[in-house]
Amino acid sequence: MHLPPERLALPVVDPPAPRARIPVVAMAAPLVFAGVLWLVTASPYTLLFALLGPLVAAGSALDGRRGARRERRQRLRAARDDLAELRRLADAGLAARRREQEERVPSLSALTPRSDAGWWIGTGDVPSGIELVAEGETPELAPEIAELRAAVQTLRRVPILLPPGDELVVAGLDPLVRALSRALVLQAVARCAPGTASVTVPPDEEWASALPARCAPGREWRVETAAGPVLQLRRVAVLLGVAGLDLGGGEEAPSAAGVCTGWRPSFLARAEASAHALRLATAAVDAGWRPPGAIPASMELSELLADAGDAASSAATLGHDGASPVQIDLERDGPHALVAGTTGSGKSELLVSWVLALAERRSPTELAFLLVDFKGGAAFAPLSGLPHVVGVVSDLDPSTAERAVRSLRAELRRREGILAQHGVAEIGALAHGVLPRLVIVVDEFAALVAADPGLHGVFADLAARGRTLGLHLVLGTQRPAGVIRDAIAANVTVRLCLRVIDPADSVAVVGVPDAAALPAAFPGRAVLRDADGVREVQLARSGPGLAERIAARWADAPRPADRPWVDPLPARLTLAEMPRLPGGGPVVGLVDVPELQRREPFALDPWAGAVLLVGATGSGRSEALSTLVAASACATRWVVDEPAELWAALTEPPAAERSLVAVDDLDLLLARVDGEQRAQLVELLARAAREGRRGGVALAASARGTGGLQGAAGTFEQRVVLRLADRDEHLLAGADAPTFRADRRPGSAVWRGHDAQFALAPARPPVWRSAPPGIRLPEGRWALVTPDPQRWLDALAAAGVDAAPPGAAPAAVRVADADGWLAAHATLAEARREGWLLLQGCSSAELRTLTRSRSAPPLGDGDAWRVRADRVERVRLLVARDRDQARPSGASSASSP
Repeated sequence: MHLPPERLALPVVDPPAPRARIPVVAMAAPLVFAGVLWLVTASPYTLLFALLGPLVAAGSALDGRRGARRERRQRLRAARDDLAELRRLADAGLAARRREQEERVPSLSALTPRSDAGWWIGTGDVPSGIELVAEGETPELAPEIAELRAAVQTLRRVPILLPPGDELVVAGLDPLVRALSRALVLQAVARCAPGTASVTVPPDEEWASALPARCAPGREWRVETAAGPVLQLRRVAVLLGVAGLDLGGGEEAPSAAGVCTGWRPSFLARAEASAHALRLATAAVDAGWRPPGAIPASMELSELLADAGDAASSAATLGHDGASPVQIDLERDGPHALVAGTTGSGKSELLVSWVLALAERRSPTELAFLLVDFKGGAAFAPLSGLPHVVGVVSDLDPSTAERAVRSLRAELRRREGILAQHGVAEIGALAHGVLPRLVIVVDEFAALVAADPGLHGVFADLAARGRTLGLHLVLGTQRPAGVIRDAIAANVTVRLCLRVIDPADSVAVVGVPDAAALPAAFPGRAVLRDADGVREVQLARSGPGLAERIAARWADAPRPADRPWVDPLPARLTLAEMPRLPGGGPVVGLVDVPELQRREPFALDPWAGAVLLVGATGSGRSEALSTLVAASACATRWVVDEPAELWAALTEPPAAERSLVAVDDLDLLLARVDGEQRAQLVELLARAAREGRRGGVALAASARGTGGLQGAAGTFEQRVVLRLADRDEHLLAGADAPTFRADRRPGSAVWRGHDAQFALAPARPPVWRSAPPGIRLPEGRWALVTPDPQRWLDALAAAGVDAAPPGAAPAAVRVADADGWLAAHATLAEARREGWLLLQGCSSAELRTLTRSRSAPPLGDGDAWRVRADRVERVRLLVARDRDQARPSGASSASSP
């Protein structure tokens, strides 16, 4: 291994210049000049000029040497700066060469299909290829240059790569030879496409079996493909157990150039080699390779169905276990199956694939599906177009889901009857097409039974009797613990557990904890337990368009005539559509009886017992009462809002042999009277319910709830509960808790535990009005009690009627309030005795005070009480001038008497 050379120039400082000579002439000239002056002047001071020459010469020499030393120091400082920059460049070059060498190291755990890559045999110290050159020497920088040379001439602990080739021999101690050979074999396999290499290793190197290659035992280490050998450990190129490794010599005699020192071979223990082999296999699987006998990572259902070939028509090909396709036959291995798996494990996809795999091989006359989706209704959407599907129900419509499941009990009885009719013991003995098998697929069984715990019993019954009757359950749930009870689990023989979080869930389904260790990266990976034992499988995905292709295949095929349940009741019915009963009783709608797989006429006969329709605002209770009236087809007294009319309807003799008293909003009507009158009305209702049937009179009423009926609720023997505001009111009305639904549509009701739908009546009946006897003023001598006597006096005077207070002169009509009449007790007693006492606009308390009578009918507008022989009756107050008009009560009476 040789790295490309790189030359870096070292900084050089020129040597110092030679010292300058002493200027003799410059020193002698001042001496001569001083001697001449002394001869001329004879003054000894002139001899001082002789000293200037030597002093100037010495100073000049010293100054030159000092400047030379300063310049030398400056050049050395600049050279050291250049040397530091050179060190930085050299370090960057070393890092780049190390990085380049490390990038060339082949991975032992990733597929690297490169034929030009070298063989990585370990790490060591190699010459860096960086050379420091200089045109001269600088003694002052010699130690620093020597240190820099030592730092850059060697790359330490870098990957050692041998040139690419296919022949190598590893010689040395056997454990060391094996350790290095493992690394070389892994590199060789990583260079090959998955599944194309053949590996030969010693027999005890079991880790090699996990490689994405064909592995065979042998004496030599070898990797080859169809194109030729990739690695043969033959020629001597690596010597183990020596201090150095020559990287640049020939085959037999390595040269001294490029010697690697401090070599650390790339030894791999068996455990490390096994981990790398598994990673290579995983990368190969992700690239699409499938090892012989391995479970595929994913697969398409369409491919499996195309290869199903000779499989039984009752078997569903659902996946692969690595050795062969996985087929589940509910008729042979079942009759029932359980599928468990956490969110995202592929549970819903499996249920869809299971239905498609069965529908692809069986006609609608042989096989039918009931799909129950309690995860929002979208899971089985692709299957709705299959002609085999007799129904799809979801938690978006809980009532429909519940009634569909409850209908299955009736389906059991129906199938038992068919078997008995044909004289066979099980469905397999029937002729082809007589009775299709029914597969009930439930996605999220836990949510279904949580909505109605009573369904546990239904499914237990289906599980126990399903085999002979051709009913099969496929139950999907996230966590089976506490959901799949023993009565069901005992008959579930096919069990599939996809990935779960808790090992206990896996044990509960398949008896082993393996499903908790399934990889999340492989949706559809599951543990299957059936007649063949427990094994890991990969389940197929249905893929887009498959359901449409299967539906198109059977588009023209005949379909089964019978369904396991009838459709829910329609939202709108008319009386003209209703069937007629043989006895001629009133039919007001239809009743849903899913456990008998039929609809029945909603017969509501008020002559069989008083009828009470209870419902909140907007529930359709008034329309339901109108329907009952129309269906009864008899004389009807329709009472609305007026307590006086109800009293009259209950007390007046019937106008025909059969008549019906229908009271709308009875609770509101009772709330309009005081306590005494309310109690009397309740008693009249009870009497009408008890005795009316003998006289041909029936009673029916509607109310917003039973709480406002003030004891009258017990009068009604038949109750129909429409939508109420909450569950508590629903229970108080006499219905069961499971029948409560806050979203009931108008006219939908509960009748004897079943859902019912009222038909629409053509129109509401006319409001019935009674005709109380009229009292004409002033014909007769009347004592009128009113809370506003003056206004009545004025009104009667304006009408020409002789009226006066009790204490005044005799008059045809005497008028006063209750206190006034109590003061005129003699006149009051006479009026009571003669039957001329009238009370208009008075309260029941005033009536009791004046007459000591507790029983009095309620009053309507313009009505009054007449007291005669201690008997109180309701009368209509008239005046002589306008005998055909009812006298208005209250404040308006004065203006229009």
